[in-house]
Amino acid sequence: MTYHKPSPEMVPLPRAPAIFGLSRSHLYRLAAEGRIRLLKAGARTLVDCASVRAFLATLPEASIGKRDAA
Repeated sequence: MTYHKPSPEMVPLPRAPAIFGLSRSHLYRLAAEGRIRLLKAGARTLVDCASVRAFLATLPEASIGKRDAA
């Protein structure tokens, strides 16, 4: 039987860059633009993982190695 660890709903801000591949400053910028949610729990800032996944889903596919037909 295979067990999958469920994705966390929130992660502390210092861990988020390694999880999502976005810099801390980019996460703050996205939050300021209202594109992701950051929450405060005392002195800790938590990143709402669902909001980051929703943002990432809106990004266009990379076209590395593809060229437009001339």
